[in-house]
Parts: sequence; C-alpha cells; structure tokens
Amino acid sequence: RIFNVLQWVDSKTPEKTRQQLEGWLPREKWGEVNYLWVGFGQEVQQQKEKSFRKALACTRPAEAIQLMTLIGLDCEKVAVKLGLELELKRAMESNF
Repeated sequence: RIFNVLQWVDSKTPEKTRQQLEGWLPREKWGEVNYLWVGFGQEVQQQKEKSFRKALACTRPAEAIQLMTLIGLDCEKVAVKLGLELELKRAMESNF
C-alpha cells in the first residue's frame, strides 16, 4: 500500500507490488527496502503517538509529517489527542 501511495508502483496485490519493485529496484536492495518500509508502516499505524512524536523531534518535521499524512495517519487528530496542536503548527511552518 505504501509503495502505491508513494507512486513507486501501480498494483493491487502484494505480489504485483513485489514484481514491480524488482523491475526497477536492484534485487540486492529489495530485502532492506522492504524491511524498512514495512517497519515504518507498521509503526505509523500501530504506534501513532510514538511515530508522531518522532516526526516532531526529527530534523525535518514538516516533511516527516507530510509523509505520515500521505500514508494515512491523521496527524491533526493525533496532535489534538496529545495536546500538541501548537507543536504541529510550528513544525509545519518550519518548512517555509
């Protein structure tokens, strides 16, 4: 799903995703890329608050929040839940 959202592939099944990725991504990188993105996706979906706090604390928070929003995390909702609306606003303004 993440690879489709990022427009790296256009597929409907995990198998088609794998085939398309292997079409342009060097095979020796597939395991590493899969491991990183699957872990990222799981953390963003299962540990929303932790992921959101990491995004705010990183060196490029606006881009991290944009990526998490792109893959389906409602960052505004998480910010409200954690009382971090102001921090979210500042992070998004830091990009400009």
